[in-house]
Amino acid sequence: MNIVTSNGANLVQADRQAEPERLRRMHAIERKLLWLSAWMIHHANHVRPNRDGLKVGGHQASCASVISIMTALYFEILKPQDRLAVKPHAGPVFHAVNYLFGRQTKEKLATLRQFGGIQPYPSRVKDGAEVDFSTGSVGLGVALTSFGALVQDYVRLHGLGREDIAPGRHIAIVGDAELDEGNIYEALLEGWKHDVRDVWWIIDYNRQSLDSVVQDRLFGRIEGLFRDMGWNVVTLKYGRKLEAAFAREDGDHLRRWIDDCPNSLYSALTFQGGAAWRAVLLTDLGRIEGIRAIIDPLSDEELGALMTNLGGHDVATLLEAFRAQDAAGDQPTCFIAYTIKGMGLPFAGHKDNHSGLMSREQMIGFKAEMGIPDGAEWDRFTGLDIPEAELQAFIDSVPFATPIAAEGRRLDSPVVPVPENFPAPRCRPGASSTQAAFGEVLAELGRGQGPRPPSPAASSPPAPTSPSRPTSGPG
Repeated sequence: MNIVTSNGANLVQADRQAEPERLRRMHAIERKLLWLSAWMIHHANHVRPNRDGLKVGGHQASCASVISIMTALYFEILKPQDRLAVKPHAGPVFHAVNYLFGRQTKEKLATLRQFGGIQPYPSRVKDGAEVDFSTGSVGLGVALTSFGALVQDYVRLHGLGREDIAPGRHIAIVGDAELDEGNIYEALLEGWKHDVRDVWWIIDYNRQSLDSVVQDRLFGRIEGLFRDMGWNVVTLKYGRKLEAAFAREDGDHLRRWIDDCPNSLYSALTFQGGAAWRAVLLTDLGRIEGIRAIIDPLSDEELGALMTNLGGHDVATLLEAFRAQDAAGDQPTCFIAYTIKGMGLPFAGHKDNHSGLMSREQMIGFKAEMGIPDGAEWDRFTGLDIPEAELQAFIDSVPFATPIAAEGRRLDSPVVPVPENFPAPRCRPGASSTQAAFGEVLAELGRGQGPRPPSPAASSPPAPTSPSRPTSGPG
C-alpha cells in the first residue's frame, strides 16, 4: 500500500521493494490454507472415528477456489471494523484463517461437522464471535451485508454508535450459484432505493455448481444488472502470467481463444492437465508463430499453470483491484473473480467435484506434495519455506490482526430497559377487533410475557357503525 507523506517518494519506492516479500509470505499462507481446509474435511471423513461409516461431507473443491481471495482479504485488505460473510461451502477456510490468527484452536479444527463441533457453514450462534454473518442458508449472508451496511449508516447518522470504532466495509464472498437466490436481488433493489454504501460482493466465479457447469452467458446479464443498480463492477479474469503472455507477439490470439472457450471445455482441460492443453492449443493455434514461441518452451506442468492463471487465483491481481477500490470511495462494488473449482487439488476442474472428496490415496500424494510429515497435519507452519518467526510476525502485523475493541469482535450494547407495565393499547376510531387484539399481543410480547388470550372486549363483535364510516382502517 503506497503511503505518501513529505517523504512520499522514498516510502513508495520502499513499498515497491517490499512487495515481492509480501507476496512470498502471502503465497505461503495460501498454501497453508489450502492444506488445512482440505485436511480438515479429510479428517472428518476418513480419520476421525465414525460409528456408522456414512460420509460426513464437506466441500474441498469449493474451499480451494476461494483460497487466494480470502488470503488477499484477511492478510492485507480487511480492517478490524470490516464485516465479512464467507460463502457457506468455504467454512473450513474461514476456520483455518482464524487458526492462523490464533483465534481458533487445533482441537476445534478436528471437530468439523461433529456434533457440538465447529460448523461447516459459519454460524454466529455455534461458532462464536468471529463469525460476522451466519451463511448456512445460501444467499442470506450475501443479502445481510447490504442490510448491515444500511444499519451502520443509520446508527452513525443518529449518533448511536461508538466513537472509538470507525465505520467498516461489509463484504460477501459469493458462490456464483448463489446468484440463483431471489433474496439477493431483493437486497440489490433495497440497496439501490436507500443508496447503500461500503459494500463489496466478491463473486467466486468458478462456473461449476451442484447441478451443472454455469452457463457462459450468465455473467453478461449479471454485470449489467449490478450496473443498473448503481454498483461498480470489476472483472478479474486473468492473472499476471497470462496478461504477460497476451502482451507478447500474437498473444492476442491466445486471449481470444480463452475468451471463446466454453466453460465445459476449459474445466475439462484443467482436469486433464498440461498435455491436454498443449494438444488442443496446437490443433487450434499451432500455425501461429507467436503462439508456438509462447507454449513450446514450457513443460506440460508449466503450460497447465499458465492456462489456469486466472484473476481469482492471482494474489497480486486481487490486491491491486482491492486496493484501487478501497481508495476510490464507498460505492458498492461487485468483483467477478474468475476461479477454478478445486484449484490445487487432484480433481481441479472435474465436473463432479462439487462435493467430491480426495480418496485416502490422493491425500497421501497431496500430503507429500505439501511437505507435511505424519503427525504434523495440524501444525500452523509445517511445509512452508519461510521461517515460522518471520511468517508469524507478518500475520501479527496485518490490519485484521488488531482487535476491534477490548472485548473482541462481538460488541456489547446497553440493555434497553423494558417497563413492567405498558398502558393498554387504545383502538383508534374505526379500527377492527383484529387490530385491537394484535395490539394487545404486541404489548404482551414487549413485556416478555408472551401473548394472552384476547380480552372479552377485544373478542366481542364490533359496535354497529353508520354506512358512511368504514369498520376497519386502511389495509
